[in-house]
Amino acid sequence: MLFTQLECMIFLSVVVLLFFFVKNNSYRKAILLCSNLYFYAYFDYRMTILLLLSAGGTFYISSAISKSCDQQQRRALLLTGIAANAAVLAFFKYFNFFIENINHIVSGKLFSFDHLDIMVPLGISFYTFRFISYLVDVYREETGPGNVVDFMIYGTFFPIIVSGPIARASSFLPQLSRLRVSGESLYRGYRLFVIGLFLKVFIADRIASFVNYFYSNNELFGTVTAWMAVAAYSVEIYCDFAGYSSMAIGIACMLGIRIEDNFNFPYLAGNIQDFWRRWHITLSDWIRDYLYIPLGGSRKGIWRQYGNYLIVMALCGLWHGAAWTFVLWGCLHGVMLVIHNIWRNAGCRPVSIGSSRCYGVCAKLLTFVSVSLCWVLFRSEDMGQFTDIMSTLFSFDMNNGMLWIQPFVVFILLSFFLFHLLADLKVSLVTLPLESKVTPTVLLCFLWLIVVFFPEKFEPFVYLQF
Repeated sequence: MLFTQLECMIFLSVVVLLFFFVKNNSYRKAILLCSNLYFYAYFDYRMTILLLLSAGGTFYISSAISKSCDQQQRRALLLTGIAANAAVLAFFKYFNFFIENINHIVSGKLFSFDHLDIMVPLGISFYTFRFISYLVDVYREETGPGNVVDFMIYGTFFPIIVSGPIARASSFLPQLSRLRVSGESLYRGYRLFVIGLFLKVFIADRIASFVNYFYSNNELFGTVTAWMAVAAYSVEIYCDFAGYSSMAIGIACMLGIRIEDNFNFPYLAGNIQDFWRRWHITLSDWIRDYLYIPLGGSRKGIWRQYGNYLIVMALCGLWHGAAWTFVLWGCLHGVMLVIHNIWRNAGCRPVSIGSSRCYGVCAKLLTFVSVSLCWVLFRSEDMGQFTDIMSTLFSFDMNNGMLWIQPFVVFILLSFFLFHLLADLKVSLVTLPLESKVTPTVLLCFLWLIVVFFPEKFEPFVYLQF
């Protein structure tokens, strides 16, 4: 049951109405927990069993950590909890990937392992990270273990269970003590949900048909079409994932729960470090707090810092998917982070005001192009397709391959550029502020466009696979 499906709309309407009319907080929590389990079980009840086992084990270990006064025992329990969650993730998501690479190394000369028919549970990457952060926060005494009902609501919260954002227990659990639902929270949540639905259905899904056809037949097209497809995929993945995050945050808001923002105009970033402060913010914060800083961060010398960049970004790539294309995508971002820090530490700065403006525009353009080229690797089926597309992009042979200009894609790319230009100029209307009298009308227009131009082919969310 995905947010764009009619079944989910009906389900969400029922849950919100129950929340609005049921005033008792304990009853609301019971409704929320049952809703979470039903939502996840709708995909496959077997996945729900694994989710409950993982959540139950995490809560049991976190309670033991909280009660223990022995520092060594607390540390051992923490490592046990992290290892257990990581082992579950590794088995379901990466077992066949490891087997495939082992078989490739030995080439079947000595022995070979068979692949297992493993179904990857939906959202396992996201809820595993939430469970690990919860264990660490309890160990650091940044949050208490709470009670089992509240933790199960946190661990199974249906708006974020499939594709995030990666909410922190320290900000989520205190809100359960009093779930506040009002007309303002309903309108705020409705606004975010409609904006996200528009980004996903009207923009991302309609662009996807162009992008998918290009990647399935990339050898047929020339340089101009290839560059258009690269730009289109950058828009698609942003609108797809930012759309999902907006809908998830909006649903949570309707239920009286605040979830952290996950995007902040990432394509306006002036460098790659700024990009990761704006893109998938909850994942970036998680990597910083639970990987980068524990590895030493920037505290142990510049070369150790650069090594940490490469390690955490390679792991970030592997988290996205069990394929070398994802790992190399992460490594490329790690290399760009190293290059940016070398540039920054060298003190390369524009001097005059005019050169500063020019520098800012060029920096944003360079960052966007670099990120977009990395998305080619992210989207490619294998390294062969990646190298073929890169060869087409930089061949600059206008007579080599077909030219395919799709009017809707051109319109969206130009509109996307104009929207970001206005956002960069601090035109507040582009964000549809709550207090604006224009916002309800624009939201109604969004709904009309979604219904009238609903795509013929259903496109699952891009991050659903992760």
